[in-house]
Amino acid sequence: MILFNLLTLSAQHAQTATELVLTECLATDVFLDEAIGNHCLAADGTIGTQPLYRVLFLTKALLYRRIELLLQAQFPGNDFRIYATPVTHVNDSEADRVRLLLPA
Repeated sequence: MILFNLLTLSAQHAQTATELVLTECLATDVFLDEAIGNHCLAADGTIGTQPLYRVLFLTKALLYRRIELLLQAQFPGNDFRIYATPVTHVNDSEADRVRLLLPA
């Protein structure tokens, strides 16, 4: 299992990606953090801030590439930062929910 993380500057992209993952049965629950601060270093050395939206969900590790390709097809030219964190332990009820997802 993995914790899939998608970061974007677009609230609309975050909402649409959330709906896409759910309707494609790639996750059973999706968490959307709205407008967290993204602090970044500019080329001139100044520090800037912009709102960032984070989409998180638990899914099967073997679905990572399918999800990535689906997002690329749905959002060509997007600003997404995507990464996954391995999940080594999870309670039984959550593991059962993830097992019900699409076959990888």
